[in-house]
Amino acid sequence: MNPDLLRSEFLGVTVRYDDVELARDDLAMFFSEVSSVYDLPRFEFNPDGGATMSNPDGAEFVLRPSSAACGGVTNLGFHEGLERIDGLVGEAVARYGMDQLWLDDVTLVATWDLEGEQAGRDLLIDDVLRFDTDRLALIDGEDLSLGLRVWRTLGEGTVDCSIEPMHADPSKVYIRLVYSQRELPLDMPALLGAVEMVNEFLQGPIKAFMLSVAHP
Repeated sequence: MNPDLLRSEFLGVTVRYDDVELARDDLAMFFSEVSSVYDLPRFEFNPDGGATMSNPDGAEFVLRPSSAACGGVTNLGFHEGLERIDGLVGEAVARYGMDQLWLDDVTLVATWDLEGEQAGRDLLIDDVLRFDTDRLALIDGEDLSLGLRVWRTLGEGTVDCSIEPMHADPSKVYIRLVYSQRELPLDMPALLGAVEMVNEFLQGPIKAFMLSVAHP
């Protein structure tokens, strides 16, 4: 496994806050200020208040009176996604006076290219889960794939990690981390710190674990 081929594909966060007023004319003004900076050319008012800003590539910022969700693909890696969150959520917090945030979740999706046909599937079965042929025969079928699920405490919350072969491209391993936190109020630096902590868990323990079980 080449460590350099582990790359982030998606990063997103969902936060809550005390209700704020989101006037339609001001939302339109806010969109005009951030749309070109963060490549979000689409704008739509939400029926229950707030608005959604998005682009055709899947990036999205949903701003509601009591919650916000920001996420999208990260063609340039994790820090591209972190800058998007810092900019969009940070500008909304400053503009609308969201004094305290509560973190619902951080979602980080990564892929690891093993550069071999079926290599992701074989790695999970042979090296990570270590299923033998007799046991596999009990559930064997066409294109059988198995994955691993890991839960553990991380910081002030918990992380749920799924590791499985990519079904569309079994030469790659798909890794999805979802971090949720207890009812702990945050400001923007603490929010960004929580997002970075999830990436450090991917690049530290998860990467080390995968490298330790893989055949040289």
